[in-house]
Amino acid sequence: MAEHPGIRRWLARTAMVATVLAVSVAGSPSLPRGDAVPETVLRSVGVDLGSLVRPGPGLSVSTAAGTLRAAEPVRTARTRACSPIWFDGMAFTWTQRAAGSAGDVQVRAATGSDGRFGAVQTLEPEGGPDPGTAEYVGTERGSQYLWTGGATCARFSLVVPAGTEVGDLRVLFINSSGTADGPGSASPDVGPVAAAPPQAPPGMQAAQAMTRRPRIITREQWGANPKLMNCATWVAPFLKMGFVHHTAGSNAYSRAQADDVVRGIYAYHTNGRGWCDIGYNFLVDRYGDVFEGRSGGVTNNVVGAAQMGFNTGAFSVSMMGNFDVARPPRRAVRALERLVAWRLDVAHVNPRARTVMTSAGGSTTKYAAGTEVRLRTISGHRDTGLTACPGRYLYPLLPTVRSVVGRMGLPKIYGPRLSSGVLTSGVPGRLHIRAKSSGQYRWRVTIQAPGGAPVARIRGARSRLLDARWWTDGTLAAGAYRVLVETTGAVGRRARPVVLPLTVEPEPEPSPSPSPSPSPSPSPSPTVSPTP
Repeated sequence: MAEHPGIRRWLARTAMVATVLAVSVAGSPSLPRGDAVPETVLRSVGVDLGSLVRPGPGLSVSTAAGTLRAAEPVRTARTRACSPIWFDGMAFTWTQRAAGSAGDVQVRAATGSDGRFGAVQTLEPEGGPDPGTAEYVGTERGSQYLWTGGATCARFSLVVPAGTEVGDLRVLFINSSGTADGPGSASPDVGPVAAAPPQAPPGMQAAQAMTRRPRIITREQWGANPKLMNCATWVAPFLKMGFVHHTAGSNAYSRAQADDVVRGIYAYHTNGRGWCDIGYNFLVDRYGDVFEGRSGGVTNNVVGAAQMGFNTGAFSVSMMGNFDVARPPRRAVRALERLVAWRLDVAHVNPRARTVMTSAGGSTTKYAAGTEVRLRTISGHRDTGLTACPGRYLYPLLPTVRSVVGRMGLPKIYGPRLSSGVLTSGVPGRLHIRAKSSGQYRWRVTIQAPGGAPVARIRGARSRLLDARWWTDGTLAAGAYRVLVETTGAVGRRARPVVLPLTVEPEPEPSPSPSPSPSPSPSPSPTVSPTP
């Protein structure tokens, strides 16, 4: 392949900055290529902290500790970083020893062969995993991911909070388009096609007319190489709410490049941050396409790494773009509404309600560990995080999103629960079944045996509340039972049914009567010496 003149100039510029930045070859491999998926390449470049110090007081470098110290909040000097590859995305990582989150990073990327720098982009610190999880590192920090679409170098500065020490600052250059060798070095990118949602069972189409699963581009379709995962994701026993984010960075990506952006974020979160998987549960691009994020199943309560302190019991949806500087496209907002309506309906969560979440703490959240916080079931990242995410143009849309989502797919069942999920065979007991609905509907409850046969049926009055009680005389055999809760609204539209597990444990074995113990021989009385 003939060498492009722009590539020669780019390589020359890269060599000129070798004295400022050191390329870390170890731990920065080319990431494995999947079938028909462009190779993702990540290069980590260390920053000379001395190049960030402005003349004057407020900022100093400790050569012994290799850290940047700030006596007061200060923005560093701008410095230049060039990449050993042609990169289409970038981010920053660093270590920080102090409470609180670091400030933003301001970046200008050189996207042309002439080396001119573009507009300033502001990257805030990301959320992150919950403390106590396998992927949490207390001193590690990272910025949001910036899609550049192809660049050679970047200029940047960092805000350092007062009383903090920042060290091991690195620039991560990522190419997920197959163009790491330069412009035009990859095949034309057409992007993936979203998979059609699974068909509803016969007779259930009416129930899922508005809250049916949207078309979702699967991990396999956007090229999530499983070899990049560092640990297995895990599932929470409940889901109470959803958080809305934006990826920030840039809005300038084509529809065919959207999967490249997702793969870049995936590589950054796994190889750059060391997380188990991509942090978000779902991503929505500016064209209204929905991407499956973290592995573990889109209907399972997979714990993400997007809103530190509040990942457990919540799912995250990140809108791909910077909505602090631009309004989100209408088709993207509509896709967000459809996705959130479906996911909350699967969990039977009221989109217009509030819920109480308990903070797990962490460096990027507003709330200390153990703090109970009352949140809307559709909240923005800024409601718990030290961030402006999801942006000043997207965040004000959330009240409308809640209202629209609340009207989708009626009727709906909210908050179903049992007084106990366990009964004992041979022991009489009582089961209390509660739920709410989106309107005045008639309830039906069926207790099903392990084989699916009905054990009991309860029909409730027309009401917004289900408050049913069922007594068992203890004759149920041990096994895994189900409690099926259903309701039907106007014109025969059925709500998504609820299936609650009920375990009947075997009757405990009678304890044998203890054998009588022989009476101990009386101990002789102690001899008391007279007081002299």
